[in-house]
Amino acid sequence: MASAVDYSQREMEIKAFDESKAGVKGLVDAGVTKLPTMFIHPPESLLSSSLPEDDERLHKVRSLRFPVIDLSGFGSSESRKEIVEEMKKAAESWGFFQLVNHGIPLGVIEGVQRGIRAFHELPREEKARWYSRDFAQKVNFFSFHGDFKVTTPADWRDTLSCKVLEDPASFEAIPQICR
Repeated sequence: MASAVDYSQREMEIKAFDESKAGVKGLVDAGVTKLPTMFIHPPESLLSSSLPEDDERLHKVRSLRFPVIDLSGFGSSESRKEIVEEMKKAAESWGFFQLVNHGIPLGVIEGVQRGIRAFHELPREEKARWYSRDFAQKVNFFSFHGDFKVTTPADWRDTLSCKVLEDPASFEAIPQICR
């Protein structure tokens, strides 16, 4: 049975959340002790088998392997077609995948991770300068993509979007801590 939802309460939460420009991390930093209703998914939308009930099912869950796609050979048209098909299947079935042999040095990847982590650790006031749902901007920090929907639960995540590759001259738009 579906639980009753107070949409006016959820609408107020969404408005206050967006106006705070603090994102999900801001809720955590503020010491939230109760999950706001805007993030709560109704029980019927959750997988009933998300928690294994016996050892055999737990073993199966632990042995799952997400897709790993090898980009070596991407230069040939035949390999490229196969790799693109693997990506398509992985995206459709899992929603994500890991790329290997992509040629990006580990140090660069680790540097990007450090920069993003450092951005999210900035004080709320500093991150708020970047908070915007205007997706035409080169760089923006947000928690919801698109329009807020009072009837749809929000995802518990913050995003820093940088579209400077479209215009390398705009690299300076990236927050200094992420460069």
